[in-house]
Amino acid sequence: MKIYYLTYQDFPANTANSQQTISTCKELSRKGIEVKLFFPLRSYKSNDSFDQLKSHYQIEGAEFQTKALPHNRNFESKYFKRLNFLISHISWSFSSVKHVIKNYEVPFCFITRSEWVFYFLCKKNLYTIFECHKLTYLRILLLNKIIKNSNAKILFTNQELKNSINNNQKYKNRLLVQNNGYDSDFFYSLENKDKKTVVYSGSLQRLGEDRNLEFIFDAFNDPRLSTFQLKVFGGTEKEVKRFEKQYRTAKNISFFGYVPKKVLSKYLAKSEIAILTSGRDKFSMIYTDPIKYYEYSASGLKIVATDFPSHKSLKKYGNMLFFRDQDIESFIKSILEIHKNNLDKDFEKLIPSTSQRINNLLKFIN
Repeated sequence: MKIYYLTYQDFPANTANSQQTISTCKELSRKGIEVKLFFPLRSYKSNDSFDQLKSHYQIEGAEFQTKALPHNRNFESKYFKRLNFLISHISWSFSSVKHVIKNYEVPFCFITRSEWVFYFLCKKNLYTIFECHKLTYLRILLLNKIIKNSNAKILFTNQELKNSINNNQKYKNRLLVQNNGYDSDFFYSLENKDKKTVVYSGSLQRLGEDRNLEFIFDAFNDPRLSTFQLKVFGGTEKEVKRFEKQYRTAKNISFFGYVPKKVLSKYLAKSEIAILTSGRDKFSMIYTDPIKYYEYSASGLKIVATDFPSHKSLKKYGNMLFFRDQDIESFIKSILEIHKNNLDKDFEKLIPSTSQRINNLLKFIN
């Protein structure tokens, strides 16, 4: 079987979405499928050398083809940025679909995270799976139109995402809810944990704006958390230096910046508690299915999370307590309480891996 992953993402990158796409291609390849990843030359860092991607994403035991396609528009301007991005996205999707169909053998199936690639491929009546990780009003309109095409299928990472799309019964076989998962190449759990070690892993900004994490960092200045150690992984060098300067007097907070998955997994496996938080936009509060949750869980961590609906939907796995966003007192109490609790080890058996996720994706494709 031949599958093309044609997507409007940038590679290599440290974002969760780029890492998940690479994991999908990696797992498909391991199952004997011929995979080719197409993406735009969106930035000066874009690179389609498989050796470069293999090194950046620490890929082992899998190979797939990679091809970067020209990207002729600049959407980085601070003026009309969203409009420029939309125009760039549409124009690249149109030209790239046309180019791939003309110059490459048509595969059994396409996969994409781009609604516009999805639209143009389905207009050509080509079998396409759209991975839906978030929604906008425009995307909802497009998906409700495209799903009427018999060659279109949509994979949602969250039940609430699926509920926002046309749920006509005649389309039910074209829609699937499949949660995210952890990459078992990296994440594992250890029995002996460093008690009172708390970790946060993720970006320090979202869409160019602070993620309002200061209330969490401030909480570790409270005497009740003085014996706990907070380790923060993620952020650019500039962001890390800013927070190191801001919290230079806090002896129990360490900022590490971005670290490779293999390094991160060692820290997570030895820690006791993890922090899961997100932005206050509607997508983050309701529709997201954070990959970080699965990575934390596979590492055997107790998790404290903001009390958003998207996080509460993960409560079924049984290793979480919740705190109110921007509420220091609520956060401190959640840390102290979960530290006292014993973790139910059975929950780890329920956490899906990327490999299991791809097995379900292939059943959906077939």
